[in-house]
Amino acid sequence: MNDLEQMLTDKEVAGVLKLSRSSVWRLAKAGKLPKPVKVGMTAARWKKSELQAWMEQAA
Repeated sequence: MNDLEQMLTDKEVAGVLKLSRSSVWRLAKAGKLPKPVKVGMTAARWKKSELQAWMEQAA
């Protein structure tokens, strides 16, 4: 069975990292967070696996 990748919104990422949404975007723009994936014209999501790997590397 092929599992689908779970995608997180900026609000969910902010909750996981205990940051504000603007801080999440600031870190992403600075290249300090994994890049979000564009979903549609204006929406962006982060891959949960990439965010978890980033958190493990930062620890």
